[in-house]
Amino acid sequence: MKKTAPKKLAAKKLPEVEIQKSPIQGRGLFALEKIAEGKWVMQYTGQKVSRKEGDRRERFYRSIGYSLLFDMEDHYVDGLIGGNDSIYINHSKKPNLEALFHRGGVWFHTLRAIRKGEELTFDYGFDPVKPKKK
Repeated sequence: MKKTAPKKLAAKKLPEVEIQKSPIQGRGLFALEKIAEGKWVMQYTGQKVSRKEGDRRERFYRSIGYSLLFDMEDHYVDGLIGGNDSIYINHSKKPNLEALFHRGGVWFHTLRAIRKGEELTFDYGFDPVKPKKK
């Protein structure tokens, strides 16, 4: 993930988004307005956990085919606990968002213009696997 610093991010209005049924997976996050290329969308939030605890949670989450952990190099952010609507950004190999480090957090940034009603997607960096049925 690239490291960058949004300029005066807090002073800018972030685009409006909404959770809706997704053709990709369950529910997803959708743009309620057109979002231009190069715009900040939202921060990924959640509980900050140590590397050791994050590794433990990651093993469990991968076993069930579902993870909301973001690897921040020296710790993890677990979106399952204290997360916001960004947890509904689904995986795509042709994403319209990228994740960038900023001030100890993760922010989603548009890679291209996004149409009103379009689902927001991000490349998780791995292929999510479904758990094996017993």
